[in-house]
Amino acid sequence: MVASERPRMTIEERVIVFVDVHNYSMAFDELLESYGFLQEMYEKLGDLIVGYGGELVKYLGDAILSVFPAGFEVEAVACGQEMRKVFAEMVERRELRGEIELEVGIGAGKVVVGECGHRTLRQKDVFGEEVNRTAKIGHYRGVAITERVYEQVRASYETQRLPDLEVKWQGKPLKVWAVVE
Repeated sequence: MVASERPRMTIEERVIVFVDVHNYSMAFDELLESYGFLQEMYEKLGDLIVGYGGELVKYLGDAILSVFPAGFEVEAVACGQEMRKVFAEMVERRELRGEIELEVGIGAGKVVVGECGHRTLRQKDVFGEEVNRTAKIGHYRGVAITERVYEQVRASYETQRLPDLEVKWQGKPLKVWAVVE
C-alpha cells in the first residue's frame, strides 16, 4: 500500500465479543512455568468462537476480540458461557492459584471493519464506539451484555441488571446486564 492510499473500510452491524483474563498478571509467574497456557487458550476459545459462527479479530495479550454477524446475539452469549467453562477447566487442570477467570463482554451495533496498519503490518480490525463499550463492560467477572444484546437475548437467558457505567465519551450512562450462569 502506498502511503497516500486510503485503507478500505466499511461500516457494518456486528455483535462484538471481548474476553479478558481476570487476574492474569497475578498468575503470570505460574503461567511462565506452565508453558503454552495462552496458546491453548487462543486455540480452545478460538475454536468455540468459530464454531458458534464468530470470527477472531485479534489477540491482545490475555484478551481476545472477536465479532459475530448481526443477529447472532444468542449464539454469542452461548459462546461466552461455554468459553468461561472451558477456561475454568484449563485453570483447574493447571492448579493455578487465585481468582483467575474469564471475563466476557458482549455488545452489538455499528463498527468500522477493514484492513489497516503500517505497510509492514496490515491486518483486519474492527473499531468504533460499540467496540469501546464492549471492552468497557468486558471487565465484569462473568458474561456482561449491553442493552441492545439484552433486548435480543432476554427471552433465552436469565439476566440481572448491573449498575450503570459512566463512560467519558457519551452523555448518558451505559446500561449493563449480567447473564446468570
